[in-house]
Order: sequence, then C-alpha cells, then structure tokens
Amino acid sequence: MRFAFIISAHNDPVHLKRMIGSLPEESEFFVHIDAKTPLAQFTDMVSDRRVHFVEPRTDVMWGSIGVVEAQMTMLREALKRHEAEAFDYMISLSGLDYPLWSNERIVNYFAEHAGREFIVTLPMEHQGEAARLYREHRPFNYKSWRYGTLKSKFRVALRHIVYWMGFRKKLRFRADGSEYVLNKGSMWWAITPALARLALDYWDGHPQYVRYFHDGFAPDETFIPTLTAHSEFADRAIRMEGAFKDLESITPLTFIDYTNGIKVFTEDDFQTLVSSDKMFCRKTVTGKSDKLMDLIDDYRKS
Repeated sequence: MRFAFIISAHNDPVHLKRMIGSLPEESEFFVHIDAKTPLAQFTDMVSDRRVHFVEPRTDVMWGSIGVVEAQMTMLREALKRHEAEAFDYMISLSGLDYPLWSNERIVNYFAEHAGREFIVTLPMEHQGEAARLYREHRPFNYKSWRYGTLKSKFRVALRHIVYWMGFRKKLRFRADGSEYVLNKGSMWWAITPALARLALDYWDGHPQYVRYFHDGFAPDETFIPTLTAHSEFADRAIRMEGAFKDLESITPLTFIDYTNGIKVFTEDDFQTLVSSDKMFCRKTVTGKSDKLMDLIDDYRKS
C-alpha cells in the first residue's frame, strides 16, 4: 500500500518534521502552508525528497472555502504524481496530528479494507437546530479579515442580519443540473484516488456546485462528503443516518477532543488515546506534547 498524505499546516515546523518521519516510509507528502506563514520556516526544517510543499498557497480563514481551495491544491499535485507512482489512498491530516498505530498496522488496515472510502456522509436536511449554522449565508467569509477587527465584526453582524431577515441557505439545492442534499463529514479522511479525482473535477468544472459552498459554514466538512453521498462512491463511504451526535463520531480515523475547543494532548492523555482505537490523534504540539509523543513512539514499536 502506498499513501499520499495531504497535510494542512500553518505552524510548528518541528512537529511537522517529526510527524512525517513517523509515517510509512513509502509515502509521499503534499503539504500546504498557510500563506500567512513564511514558507522558509518549514522548508528550512523539513528537507525530505518525499515532501512536496504545494503552490499556490492560500491565505486560509477557518471555516471558509479557502480550506477547500488549499486541499484541492494538494490533491491536484498528488494526482499528478499518482499517474506515475500509483497511490492506494490519499489521507488528509493537519500539521498537528500524530499516528497512534504502528506503520505496519496502518498499512495492513488499508490493505484489508482496500476500496473503502474512509469519509463520513451524514445528511443535514432534517437535523433541526444542529443544522442551523449550515442555513446561514456567510458573506465575505473568504476574505482574510482577522478576527476582532472592524471588518470581521462587520462580517459577523451582516451574517446575523441576513439570517434574521429570513434569507436561509437551502439544505437541498440544485447545481449544474443535479440535486443535492447537504451532507456533513470531516476534513480528516482517507479516500481513494478515484474519489479524489472526482472532487477535483467538481472543483474545476462545476461552478454552481462550488458556489453553493462559497458562503457556507465549514465547507471543508461538507464539500467532499456531499459529493460522495451523491456519487458512485456512496456505498463505499461511511454513511450515517439519524440525528447528528457529535464531531467525534464523524471523524473516522482521528481522535479529537472537542470538549473546550480542540484540546492539546499531553502525557496525561496517553491511555485515553491508545484506548480510542483511532489511527491518529489531533492535536499534539512541540513543547507541550513531547513526552506524550515519546510514549506513543514506544507504544507503536511494541
């Protein structure tokens, strides 16, 4: 099994180097560094022939279409290399993830489940209050206006005004001649190159579909899941039904603690992490999680 890791990073180059060094050796790494961050911080630290820092870089705003744009840039480069090197899976990680399983177990798991799409699709049409954020139009969400500035406050105020005036995004929509129901998942997935190619083709060639997500909430969690749910890959994905429970349940491979924001794990969390049976964890940070990662390294060797 050969993997293309799609890594979104914006800080902590020391950790990025450690994470890449811990993953299967026969992998390639396609890394997007947020345009707000000097690229040299990473290129000076990570010098590995398997690592490809992609261009152009996007000035990423959390929860905006820019996150999808960055992912598509990485997928484009990975798919170009796939033509010659034939990846089995493309795996999306953040720059602050860390593997919990041994590389042998990771490889064997994907080999045993070859062809399955490790991405969740959860229809949001009848989710009630859990879908409220997805009914909001978010004008100027793609603009790189820093949080707390006057422009950012104006954007938030405009969002609320538009919503309470009764202008709501439809959770069932038409685009480019087809009908879709918005599906929620996670941006931390492992998908086959065939599904990755479909996502990139839609990004490039289906402007109405892309436009729907342009002013939506967290399109990184809906763009590919919605497409997957309405494609030939639907039966190979992890389809969930019923009420939305929590963010942990729609992240199939990565353990994340959303209790108070996204928790930074330390050595005190070791047993919780290795008992989670998840392949990766997020997030681990240089200077705060070093002892934890040492424990994880010993655990993975055993």
